Formats: sequence, C-alpha cells, structure tokens
Amino acid sequence: MWVFEPTAKLTDFESVPGLKDSWGLFINDLYETHLYGKPNDRVRSALEELQTWGRSDSDLRVYNPASMPILSPSEIKNVIWSALPTSFDEQFNNTKEKYSYLDERQEFPGDPSTITRIQDEYCEWIVKRNADNKIIEVIFTSEPPEYYNFMFYTSQESRDLLVDVYRKITGIQSITIDDLVDSRGEYDWYNRYNNEFAVHMQQPNNTLGAQVNIVSRSCILRINGLGNPITDAQGLIRCGRYGDEARQSDPRIGDAINKFSRENRFITIENPVGLYMSDVDWNGWETPDGTLADTFWTVLRGSQDADPNKSYIVRAVYSVPESKNYTVSDIKIGGEQIDFGAQIAGRINVRVGVLVSEPQQIPLPRAIGCTGTSPFPLPTLVAVTPSSAVTAFSGMPSRMNTNRTRGEM
Repeated sequence: MWVFEPTAKLTDFESVPGLKDSWGLFINDLYETHLYGKPNDRVRSALEELQTWGRSDSDLRVYNPASMPILSPSEIKNVIWSALPTSFDEQFNNTKEKYSYLDERQEFPGDPSTITRIQDEYCEWIVKRNADNKIIEVIFTSEPPEYYNFMFYTSQESRDLLVDVYRKITGIQSITIDDLVDSRGEYDWYNRYNNEFAVHMQQPNNTLGAQVNIVSRSCILRINGLGNPITDAQGLIRCGRYGDEARQSDPRIGDAINKFSRENRFITIENPVGLYMSDVDWNGWETPDGTLADTFWTVLRGSQDADPNKSYIVRAVYSVPESKNYTVSDIKIGGEQIDFGAQIAGRINVRVGVLVSEPQQIPLPRAIGCTGTSPFPLPTLVAVTPSSAVTAFSGMPSRMNTNRTRGEM
C-alpha cells in the first residue's frame, strides 16, 4: 500500500490517530485533480486538455504513485532555484529598493484586499530588528499552507493539534483557535501569528496545489501552429499556461519535466510531496570575530543533509546569540553588510525532487497545441525511442491496469 508522507516527513500528525492516512488521501486527491480531473471541479487537468485534442492518458508521463507502481529503476532528480524572487525586478531602480520591498508584506498583485509576504519562490521570510534597527534574526519558511488548512478542517483533534503546533513554533502558549480564524470562522492564512512568525507560506501562489499542477501539466508535449516542437522553458510555460513565467521556479520546473517527457521517461514527485530549502551558499560571508557564518543557521523544522539534494528544510532561522555582542547586520556577504533579509534569501537554494524513470521502449507521447487555442490537425507521431537508449520493460504499467486504482491508498 502506497503511503504519502507528510511534508518534510514531519511527525506532527502522529499524535492524532488516522491523521497521517487522511493526509495521504489529500495528496492523492491533488494528483487525481490535476492529472486526470474530477467531476464538477474547476481545474482543467492535464488529461482533460489532452482529450480536447484527441489525445489520451497514454500521452501523459507524470503519474500518481498511489495508482501506478513506481517504475524501477527510477532516480531522484532535483530542480533548484534561488529563494530570492526575480518577478518584481523591473519595477525597481536599484537592488536596495528591491530588497526593502521584498522584506515587507505587500499588496498582492491584482488583489488589493490581500496583504501578504510577497516572496514568490516557495520560500518566505520575516526580519526582526532591535531598537537600533539592526537585524537580530531572519526566519525562513517553506511550509505549505495546505498543511495547516488540513489540520484546521479535518477534525476537532487535528484543530487542537493546529493550535499546539502554532504554540510550539511561536513559543506563545496563550494562542487559541480564535486567534487563527477570520471573521467568517475560516482558517486565516494571514493571522497575526503567521504574519509575525512566518509559521507557513501565505503568498497565494506558494502552494502544493500549484506544485502538482505545474508538474502535471508541463509533461504535455507542445507544438506551435506550424507544427514545430516547443522545447524552451519560456515557450513551454507560455504555451501551457502553467505557473508564472516571471518566476525562477515555475519555468525551471516545467522545462525539466517536459524534457524528461520528451525523453520518454515517467515522472512522479518525490515523496513527501513538497518544496524544500536545500542549502545555503556560505562563500564570501564574513563575521566580525571570524566565526564561521553557518554557525548561526539553525534548521527548526524538517531536516538538513550533507547532500543538499536530500535536505527537507521547511523552517530555519539565521540569528546571532547575544553573547557574541554583534548582530546579523554586522555580518557581511560579498563585502556588503547585511541590511536586509533578502540578502540571505539570495544565498538560499530551494528544490523540488522528482522520481524519473529510464527512457521507456514504448511510443513517444504525442504533442498538442497551446492552451487556449482551437484544436488544429496534429501530426501523427509513430517514432519509438531507440532501443540503445531504453530499459527493456514488458507491459508498461498504467493507472488503468494496476491493482491500485484511483483513490485507493
């Protein structure tokens, strides 16, 4: 039986019987929704778009591991980008303006009612300063909002757990459920404690749903109106209309997944599903007393591995103990004093891991046109991956012919 692990392999859910299994059903639902579609949902799935063009699930190369066995051998491949956003670069005259903007909560583009941490690379941070305006700590989070939504909406026991997790993260024992809801009694991503302590991500695009959607839909091969393959990162994201082309993460994820599909490899997201801080580039850091700069980096939730490709960091803090008699602002990166948390974010790498099979000896997936365009006659692709580049495999598994069926955990 396939088990979807909680984000970063966190153990919070173990205190509530059945909660971990329920989380698995939730992740399974994300896969089913974005890959295949569900009745009456508003998400256009990868399969539904393929069917519009007369294609089928045989043209999908991303799969749900709960409904199709993982191919052996499969290897984890990582897509990596910087936590420092680039989406807003054009609106600033200099780097200082950009850093100042990113360090503060801002109005979400197109929705003036939403004030949020604007950081959009699946890593958010808050900066805490002393009376002299010097930085004393910067807290980073890559925890998805769905993890906290899930605790709020699943049961009374999980709602109690939500409060307990907030208390542990913030150190404030007086927090109650009433502090975490909005005027309608719904869980509030922008509650004061998440705003002040960066408990989890709140930028509306920083979600697990966005991750699964991008991976699911970017596996579709695309051609332009002339019938020519689209293979560049920006061309693919514009054609497929998944994610945001101005970000670093979305185009890179889509580019990698589409390349694996073109190589006739099968792909699924690494378990546990999530986006993780992997490591920090410590080159060029200088502290006043010569202490190694990485001494002040502490992982609070998730885990850090000597191999960054195996790290599952979802919460970390950079701070200097008072005993040092200096602050984060007295440390330099590349000769520049740290005046903004964004400077540290620029040294943090974020990753998504995907399990990728070897090329398969079956017909290649067939391409379609761009999302939003009217279907036009498509070429018939009959080529098969050269035998010298494939792994012999008898009877390619399908979500339709396996013992594990859709929704079965």
